[in-house]
Amino acid sequence: MLRVGSAVERNCRGASRREILQVGGASALGLSLTDALRAEAAPSAGSAAADSVILIWLAGGPSQHETFDPKPDQPAEVRGPYGPIETNVSGIQICSLLPQLARVADKYTIIRSLTHGNPNHGYAPMLNGGSEHQTCYGAVVSKMLGGRGPMPPFIHLGGKIPMDAGTLGAAHNPIEIADPTRGEVNIPDSRPPARVDAGRMERRLRLIESFDLLRAQVETNNVLQARDSSYQRAVELLTRPEVRAAFDLTREPQKLRDRYGASIFGQSCLMARRLVEAGTRFIQIQWTERGGGGWDTHGTVLSGILEMEQYLCPRFDQAMATLLRDLEEKGLLKKTLIVAIAEFGRTPQINNRAGRDHWPHVFSAFVAGGGTPGGTVIGSSDPRGAYPANRPVGPGDLAATLYKIVGLNPLVEDRLKPFARGEIVHELQ
Repeated sequence: MLRVGSAVERNCRGASRREILQVGGASALGLSLTDALRAEAAPSAGSAAADSVILIWLAGGPSQHETFDPKPDQPAEVRGPYGPIETNVSGIQICSLLPQLARVADKYTIIRSLTHGNPNHGYAPMLNGGSEHQTCYGAVVSKMLGGRGPMPPFIHLGGKIPMDAGTLGAAHNPIEIADPTRGEVNIPDSRPPARVDAGRMERRLRLIESFDLLRAQVETNNVLQARDSSYQRAVELLTRPEVRAAFDLTREPQKLRDRYGASIFGQSCLMARRLVEAGTRFIQIQWTERGGGGWDTHGTVLSGILEMEQYLCPRFDQAMATLLRDLEEKGLLKKTLIVAIAEFGRTPQINNRAGRDHWPHVFSAFVAGGGTPGGTVIGSSDPRGAYPANRPVGPGDLAATLYKIVGLNPLVEDRLKPFARGEIVHELQ
């Protein structure tokens, strides 16, 4: 697996992980990407509405009340201090903390009735559709559809998510870029090849500089040149000018970079658009702001409600609205599926620390592009935002729908059945 950058993740479990990433031996490119080039993807069954997917993981679990399902008629301890705002679609309101997204509501669908029973932080069931296989969406898409053009099929941006290809094998793990704004490279899982100076190899380098270094090593080092053809193809892929260019945010106008926001999340969304444009099949973004604790807004450090107002919602609102406009302006939105989800939502009642706690019983998802209808709402929650009132949607249903949109029909594709055991949400087609 190729990893680029560093990140720390903290949430209410008290867990902390830090990856200190340095340039490793060039042979480390190698294990997952080389295997992926050896693997042969079988043709899929079904027609695809989307060529690419951008899946955004809002780690920690946003409050549905302070995002896409406000409850203005409830008491203050339920509704919170923020009112709803009208969107550019008649009859649809979202929280006033998302004013930019309110102006582009015609471009996305809100699911207000997601539900499952797991109140603990984790990446299942929402990143694997509730399957017993600990295999994320991107790995399944990589295995069954392969790449588009010269780009790696599956790229992950932001802090590491400990759910990968699982039973499909390391060949379908993502290339990882922890922070597009820093772009430091680590190519782990192996040691520097002989005749390559370890001190030079271990220097921390910028992403684009690291690709240049890798190509120079390939051209001058006999050990690297002697590797098998799949390895050499992997090296060539990551150092091809068009692949190298896709990772280079400096090629974007500064005004556009500013529109996305000077945050890891904002610049990850911009890089995701560049990767879609270059041909990457599946881009996964992990919310890495606020030290990695993300949307886990119990109120233990700062009032969870204030975190939503001052930090979380403004960054999300700015980057997501810009991503939608940018993709549309470049003619990419219709063929790019965007899904923003989390492990669960938050409690309908604000706690005594002015935050909200874990709540898997009902929460919201954001879906756009890929042929899905904009300006619609699927399902609803009850008056308090506690349970589905109608049209409950489970993790398996979302999984089946995502796969169907990219051309993998779970009704006819036998290889997909272990990973998609829900019903297609036909309102999204």
